[in-house]
Amino acid sequence: MEALSFYPHLLAWELAQLPADKRVTPVILLDTFEDVGDRTHRDLERLIQRVVWLMPNAFFVVTGRSRLQWADPALQGQLDYTGPIAWPGLAAPASAIPPARAASAVRGRGRQVLVGDFSPEDCDDYLARRLSRDGQPLISGEIRQVITGRSHGLSLYLDLSVLRFLEIRRTREPAPSDFDHDFGALIARTLSDLTPDERHVLRSVSLLDAFDLTLATAAAGLPHQAPAQRLIERPFVRENVFGLWPYHLHGLIRSTIRSADDATDDRWTDGDWQQAAERALAALGTQWTGASTTGHGRMLLIGCLRQGLTLARDFGLELGWLADAAWAYVSDSVWEPIAPPARPGRTDGLETSADDLVELLDVLTRRQHEHRSVTASRLAAVTGSGLLPTDLHEMGVYYLAKAHRDLGDSAASRHGMQLVADSGGRLAPAARRGLAHLARLAGDFPTAYDTARTLGWAGRQHRVEGDILWPHGDMDRAVAAYAAARDQAEQHGVAGERATQPGPASTRGGLHRHHRRGRRARPRRAVPYRPGPACHQPHRADCRARSRRRHPVGPRNRSRSACRDPRRRHHRGRSRPGTGPRLPPRRPRRARQGPCRH
Repeated sequence: MEALSFYPHLLAWELAQLPADKRVTPVILLDTFEDVGDRTHRDLERLIQRVVWLMPNAFFVVTGRSRLQWADPALQGQLDYTGPIAWPGLAAPASAIPPARAASAVRGRGRQVLVGDFSPEDCDDYLARRLSRDGQPLISGEIRQVITGRSHGLSLYLDLSVLRFLEIRRTREPAPSDFDHDFGALIARTLSDLTPDERHVLRSVSLLDAFDLTLATAAAGLPHQAPAQRLIERPFVRENVFGLWPYHLHGLIRSTIRSADDATDDRWTDGDWQQAAERALAALGTQWTGASTTGHGRMLLIGCLRQGLTLARDFGLELGWLADAAWAYVSDSVWEPIAPPARPGRTDGLETSADDLVELLDVLTRRQHEHRSVTASRLAAVTGSGLLPTDLHEMGVYYLAKAHRDLGDSAASRHGMQLVADSGGRLAPAARRGLAHLARLAGDFPTAYDTARTLGWAGRQHRVEGDILWPHGDMDRAVAAYAAARDQAEQHGVAGERATQPGPASTRGGLHRHHRRGRRARPRRAVPYRPGPACHQPHRADCRARSRRRHPVGPRNRSRSACRDPRRRHHRGRSRPGTGPRLPPRRPRRARQGPCRH
C-alpha cells in the first residue's frame, strides 16, 4: 500500500506527455471528506494527501464539514506535506477578513472557501427541480415556501424535507403544515463526527445567542478550552468579528438541538438542560461583574442582560446578578430594547420573578413609545403580582406613580411616591423629587422649593431647582442651577441625565439671550392690514432705496412717502387697447401707515 500510494506520480507524468491539442486538466471531486477519519487517526487522510501532492496537473475539489488543516505546521509527523509553504492556498483561514484596499490579488491565497447557505431563491429552485413530473414540480409552492423559511438555507434540511414529502405522499397528499417540523436526524448528522466533549459544548452554547471561548467553556463546565476551540472551526458555527461575542450557532442547528427529539446515545435529560442554563447564567454574570476590567461597560451590560433574562425566564431561574444589572440599566436613563422575544406556545401570564423582571424592563423601555394608560396598566400588573424582590417592586411602584402623574392622577401618583420615599430604598431620593414636582404642579411652590433644596445629587436637586426657578422668571439662578446639574451629571458619568440638561453653550448663551430679549421688549402698537396694489420690485430693499432717492423724506412725512414708487401706480382709470371698457377712476387712497410690507 505504501508503494502503490506513489503511483499517481506516474499518472501525472503520462498526463504531462500528452500532445498539446489533447492535453486536459482532470477534475477530481472528494466529497464528505470528514468521513476519511478524525483528527487523531489520519492514516487514510495521509494517503489521499500524497495523491493530491503527486498530481500537480490535476484539479482536486475537496468538500466537507470541517476545515482542511494541511497548512497547519503542528501536523508535521502525522502528514507528509504540511505548513503554509507546501499549501499556500490553505494558509489563510476561511474567516479571514480581506484588507480594505489591496493593490493586487495574492496568487494562491483564499483557495479554501466556506460555501455558506442557500439563498431563498436557490432553496425554492432546488425543491422545484428535485422532484418533478412532466416538467412540473411535485412540491407545491406553499410547501416550498414553508420548507425554505424553516431551512435557513441548510441543504441537509432540504434533503430531509424531500424525503419526508415522499414518505407522506405514499398515503395522502402532503400539506404545508406537515413541514412545520424539526428533524431528529439533523441532530444525528450534525453530531456524528464530533467528540463527546465537543457535543457537550455544542448543546451548552445552543442556549446562548452568541458566545466566545471563555463563555462556551464556562457554560459547558469544562476545565479546558480545547473542545470549544475545535467546535468553532465547524461550519455550523458562524463568526462575527465585530460582535461583543464573536461566535454563534447556525439558526436551524440551534433550534433543532433545543427542540427536536434527540435519539442519540448521549442525549440530555431535562435536568441536564437545567444545569447547563444555570452554568450559562452564572458565566454571563461573571463576565458582567468583570466589565470594569474589560472596558466594554454599557455594551456588555446590555448583552448580558438580554441573554441572562432569556435563560432565567425560559428555565425559571433565580434572578441573582440580574437584579443588580437591572438597576445599572435603569440608573443610566438610556433605554435600549433588551426584552427577549416571546416564547412560542407559552401564555403571557407572569409566573416567575424572571417573567416579572422581563415585563418590568420592557415596559420601561417602551413607555416613551406607547400611551401612558398602557404603561400604567402593565406596571399595575407587574406590581400586583408580588413576585419581584422588594427593591425591584419599588422600582415598579415608582414608575407607576410617574405614569399616574403624566395621566393627571395626582392623588395616585402622590400615594405611590410617598410609599417609595418612606421605604428609604434606592429610589427614595427620586420619589422625593417626584413629590416636589407634584407640589409644583399643584401650585404649592414654597413646599416644592423647600423639598428641592434637600434632595442632593441622588434626587437631582439642581435640576429640580431650575425647573422651579425658570417659570418664575429668575433666569440667572435657573441658568446656574441647570449648569450645576449638567456638571454633576458629567462628574458621575450618568449619560442619560447629562443628555437631558442644556449644554454650557445653550445654558449660558441661549437662556441668557432669551432673558435679555425679555428685558428689552417694548410694547408695539398693532398695525392694521390694508390691502393695496402689489409691488413688482425684485426686492424690498431695492424698492425702499429707489423711493428714497426719488422722494427725499423728512422726519414729518416719512411714514406717508416710505413706499411711494411711480411703478406702484394702479392703472385703473384707463384701459389698455383690447382689454375691455374704460373703468371709472379710483379715488385716491390715503397712504398706509408704517413701513412697506412685501
